[in-house]
Amino acid sequence: MKKLTRKYFTNSLTDLESEKLLELLQKQEHQEFFKKYAKDYYDLNLTFQEIDLNAEYLAFLKQQKSFDQIEGNRRNTWYRVAAAVVLILGLGYYFLVWQRSTEPSLTEMPDNVITITLADGQVKVIEEDGNEKIRDNNGQVVGTQQGKVISYNGTVTADVEESLTYNALAVPNGKTFQLLLSDGSKVHLNAGSMIKYPVQFMKSGDRQVFLNGEAYFEVARDTSRAFIVRTAHINIQALGTKFNVNSYSDDFTANTVLVEGAVGLYKTGTVFDKTVSTILSPNQKAAWDISEAAIHVDEVDVKEYIAWTQGKLLFKIRTFSEILKVLERHYDVTITNNYPHLNNIRFFATFDIESIDQVMMSFQSSEPFSYQRNGNHIIINAVPKTN
Repeated sequence: MKKLTRKYFTNSLTDLESEKLLELLQKQEHQEFFKKYAKDYYDLNLTFQEIDLNAEYLAFLKQQKSFDQIEGNRRNTWYRVAAAVVLILGLGYYFLVWQRSTEPSLTEMPDNVITITLADGQVKVIEEDGNEKIRDNNGQVVGTQQGKVISYNGTVTADVEESLTYNALAVPNGKTFQLLLSDGSKVHLNAGSMIKYPVQFMKSGDRQVFLNGEAYFEVARDTSRAFIVRTAHINIQALGTKFNVNSYSDDFTANTVLVEGAVGLYKTGTVFDKTVSTILSPNQKAAWDISEAAIHVDEVDVKEYIAWTQGKLLFKIRTFSEILKVLERHYDVTITNNYPHLNNIRFFATFDIESIDQVMMSFQSSEPFSYQRNGNHIIINAVPKTN
């Protein structure tokens, strides 16, 4: 369900996957998950936009005409999924979903690819070994890609515009990518994550980016312009520092781990105030509990939380239930755990080039369990009792 929902919001569902999503949406628990994902997704991505639903509705009706040119079976599949989404989300979110691209849900991107969404809504596939120039609507080069890094630093020579222009980078499960922002700040984006950011920051005012997923930030110091990471539930403000943010929309907690400098955390929808906001010191982790709407701060070994930037997985204090989420995103698999006994067990382990099967067998050596793998789906069970 999680994977299909993510693919729906990135317009990459195939016809078969659309049918599967439609089937899953018949169940109440799946509808609740879909609604929560949609709310978090648009709370994050539309924070800085004013939406005219009447205009969106007119655009929707206009684009409806183009459906008649689409193959009948494929069009009918989309209509059935769209009808289910309308019932679940209501018209408001539905038209916001529609607004995401010029051909939503009918544009089939290849599976498991990195994409960049430009300011005009155009979506492009980013090859990991590519060397490309990122251009704006006027054809001006605003960024350059060299392998697994896209840089906006120093590519725009004209004066900063009065309004910000945003790009969005989406990285699927199983991949990572890097971003160099116009101010020189570095961003390492982890698997299953998306970040929306200005092509060029303003000369004054805060530097803001919007994150759904996990990223490690190395912020360029600028005492006159705070750097703010906005997520669905929590904001993180810094001037110049290094920190990791983990805030996936389908998780129950959002974590920030400080490596260097200082950051302040405050709830989305409020204003930063150092007298009441949570201030972190190096080697501290702040966990925002979504259900409790509260922040818990602990001392941690930061290496465990940033090892992924070096292509490694390091587990010291995280529970097995937390580890499974990391493995799902890192290896692009779905894991079903039918053995609840494992959930709260903490494992000490490190991996880099190991396959998912080697990782699972490593955990089996510490705590007996059985698992079955069907393609990208792994099912964990207790070891069958012998007579």
